[in-house]
Amino acid sequence: MHLGDAVTLLLFSLGAFLIPLGTGRIGLPAAVGEILYGIALGPHLAGLINKNTFTTFLAELGFSFLMFLAGLELDFPRMERAGSRNLWLGGATAAGFFALAYLMTLLLGHPLFMFLVFGATSVGILLVTLNELGLTKTRAGQGTIFVGSVGEFLTIVLLTAIGFYYRYGLGTQLLWEMGKLGAIFLAAYLVLVLLRTLIWWWPQSFARVVAAHDPSEVGVRAGLALMLVFVALATLLGVEGILGAFVAGALFSFVFREKGILETKLSSIGFGFFVPFFFIWVGTEFDLSSVLNRRALLAVGELLGASLVTKLAPCLLLLLARLTLREVVGAGLLLGAPLTLLVAISRIGLDVKVIDQATAASVVLLAIVSGVILPWTFRLLVHRQPSHSAP
Repeated sequence: MHLGDAVTLLLFSLGAFLIPLGTGRIGLPAAVGEILYGIALGPHLAGLINKNTFTTFLAELGFSFLMFLAGLELDFPRMERAGSRNLWLGGATAAGFFALAYLMTLLLGHPLFMFLVFGATSVGILLVTLNELGLTKTRAGQGTIFVGSVGEFLTIVLLTAIGFYYRYGLGTQLLWEMGKLGAIFLAAYLVLVLLRTLIWWWPQSFARVVAAHDPSEVGVRAGLALMLVFVALATLLGVEGILGAFVAGALFSFVFREKGILETKLSSIGFGFFVPFFFIWVGTEFDLSSVLNRRALLAVGELLGASLVTKLAPCLLLLLARLTLREVVGAGLLLGAPLTLLVAISRIGLDVKVIDQATAASVVLLAIVSGVILPWTFRLLVHRQPSHSAP
């Protein structure tokens, strides 16, 4: 390992350990601190962190792990107990983001591709923030995660489909690429049927997967293996690997309903190591100097306002799910900070040449600003408020 690579690894590791100790004192999510840390020490400012193959791999693995944990967080038994009405409300809320985003795009005169920016939903910062505040298992937390998960699923599918459209146009090639997308879900269904069948015939053998004490940690190995298999499958098919990771997490959660300590183990590995590497890496990617101008700042203000309206208005539907107005506003705030997917959207927009460099920079700055302001506002909103577990 070269000296520069060793220093980079050292700074990544120290940041992942020390940043949560500091951000917790000032009320910021650790993820936001990690991004700012990456910006400050990255190649565009201090130049102390230089991206290399190893850290890039760790960051991509962290992103996949984050999406896997997002799927794993889905509590299917609780959703079933909530009834179809609440599920429909969550799905309608997520769909409402994109319906309103489309109208907002037309109103503001932006290219159609920008409706993905306004409607994008990600559980990245949402999940980290709720996890830090101990709100993931509350009724409001589960409702927000569910809406965010459906919204993220829709965002990834739409981003993939629209990316295919701009690359290949209308024709047989587009149908072929969309067929690959469908193959991911077909594979998930086949694995689901296989696992449920095997568990039915050999329940004692599979009980080891969720055992609290297992020297070989078969459950952790099974979860990681399933994630990596679906990430690899998605990548081989030319589909975003994060879609495969999310599907794997949801599949694992659906099959093993009583995850017990296993979920804690997987979360500890992810949030304790891989996920922080990803957020620091995002910071190193951002060139702050490219957006420190009046045009970019005004554009970010417009994008932030439109994005907030797009998230808050549909979230009012959650009042029908017995959430309070405070919880609904909190959900809208967290859902309005889709940090990771905004970065992905800006890149794909540049790749397919539907947005220019200035617009892409504004979208990335929007990701940073919303990732800082909205979770911080959410913390102020829920500070010292009692949290009630979901029934």
